[in-house]
Amino acid sequence: MNFASNNDEGSLKEKEHFPQEPLWDVTLNAIRESQSVDILTNAKALANILHFNSDETRSRYGRAMATRFARIDLKWSNPQILSGFFNIAKAGLENKIISSIWRILFCSIEPIIARTYLEIIWPREPGSQIQRSEIRNYVEMTFHQQSKKLNTRIINCLHQAGFASPQGKEALNIIGFGDLDASLFLATHLLFAQDPKTIKISEIMDSSFWKYLGYYKFDYVRIALRGAESKGLILRYAVVDHLEQITTRYSLADLISHWRELYENERI
Repeated sequence: MNFASNNDEGSLKEKEHFPQEPLWDVTLNAIRESQSVDILTNAKALANILHFNSDETRSRYGRAMATRFARIDLKWSNPQILSGFFNIAKAGLENKIISSIWRILFCSIEPIIARTYLEIIWPREPGSQIQRSEIRNYVEMTFHQQSKKLNTRIINCLHQAGFASPQGKEALNIIGFGDLDASLFLATHLLFAQDPKTIKISEIMDSSFWKYLGYYKFDYVRIALRGAESKGLILRYAVVDHLEQITTRYSLADLISHWRELYENERI
């Protein structure tokens, strides 16, 4: 399936398709208003719940979001990822948790945004700055396309995803995220263990999802997972035959339905 556009965006390889408009708040609002997960991949159904006066705008945004949602399960080769995220979003959890998990999925299906973040944003300390010219030079050298539109789209996506915020006309501030552990536990269950199972720590480390959450060292992920064991959120964190691993205790559905009891009332 080719998700690239047919205009100036088409010169990018399929695996590096031109990133869509982020539509960040529009997307999260649409999820909250959807009555079923099936609506998320139905462009017409999505358009019908959008709050824009223009039919053309509703139709265009509906198509863009439906295409993006459809990529999720294809990317992960797992038909439960989108439905699992839908259930998280509908469970009444804090908005920052829902947004942080959407940030993971967003990056997984927007490879240019993910690569730009991992290579030139993530290595920098939160609170530091990056010049817009550095991003532009990176885009031109990395993607072999001197496209003003691509550069603008990347910056907009980084901004709306919360990775960086504009600082004047020439720079962006690198944003740091707080209270990461809740999103880590839910995302680990969503992506690796929707039913109780044992997960190799190397699988978690090799995935970039913890970086998208805002962890800058994997040791902090280990600390969070050991804390989850001590509070009973996971069954155990152990080294077995020299293999570091965790075993989850709950299914994703149980974790979501008992979230306040399991996590919010017993902060880690």
